[in-house]
Amino acid sequence: MRLSTSSAPARLAGAALVLLSHVSFGQILKQKHLELIQARSATWNRAFNSRDTTALAGLLHPGFTLNTVGGSQTTAATVRQGFRQLFRQRPDITWMNRSQTTEVSDLGTVAYETGEWAEAWTDTQDKSKNRLIGKYWLMWKYENNAWLMFSAIYTPMNCSGNSCR
Repeated sequence: MRLSTSSAPARLAGAALVLLSHVSFGQILKQKHLELIQARSATWNRAFNSRDTTALAGLLHPGFTLNTVGGSQTTAATVRQGFRQLFRQRPDITWMNRSQTTEVSDLGTVAYETGEWAEAWTDTQDKSKNRLIGKYWLMWKYENNAWLMFSAIYTPMNCSGNSCR
């Protein structure tokens, strides 16, 4: 059976609708994943500032790597232990990530986030106030129905206080 030429525009319109619905669905799915990542970032700020190392560790992929000017730490367990030590050394420390860009890869299983971060604390010995401001980059990985931080780089750009000398 031969199709008439009048059905070609209808087929084309139908194909366009299918394509648009896939694009729209893909955009909606990406937006949902962006919202999930943003919620996880907000959890980081709350967990750090409430000293909740269990919640912090729940954000990290088991193979997580943290890079700072002070060195690198690998595995979520090591990073969690490092946070516990930091909380003992700087009992009033605050830390805030302020996301500026988050993008989910077309692959759907990885994303990145960049932004500014700030830390502040009082030196326990000389009682001086210290503030560190910098840029950060995070790689998120979607695994087991959750977005987990896979790697992080924190680069200090400005520091004030006696601990900076």
